[in-house]
Amino acid sequence: MTYQELLLDAIKYDEEKLAYSVYWLIKNGTVRGTDNAKSVNWDLVNHQEVQAMRERNELNLNPIKLFTFPLGDNKHFLVFARDEQSAKGHCLNETTRAPTKVFDITNQLDKSFWFPDKNKYQTLRELKDETLMFPATAMIFEKG
Repeated sequence: MTYQELLLDAIKYDEEKLAYSVYWLIKNGTVRGTDNAKSVNWDLVNHQEVQAMRERNELNLNPIKLFTFPLGDNKHFLVFARDEQSAKGHCLNETTRAPTKVFDITNQLDKSFWFPDKNKYQTLRELKDETLMFPATAMIFEKG
């Protein structure tokens, strides 16, 4: 895998810190995009500059995150949204009650669930990729 491919994958999978770190390495001439990224030396990255680039949003990233709101009775309302505020607003619109707790569970996007209406297992990431507008309800999940 090249650094360019690693950068594209990081963007595709909403790995913002990784994307900016690889971008910094390429932008500053530390590596070339066509170089093999097999053994990345992360010590070469200036993490303060990477953070500043993230704050300026140089890559114009707008990752969609996954939030969960406990509904009680082991049920959770899962929402795809750009930020916590829009997720809370969506929850209020859909459930007609203000959420008391919210958790960012974006790191759980690769969990798969059985969707009987589709007759197949699907990851939350695949579900997000099929979604056209955000915020959007991902699902109501009941812990068993």
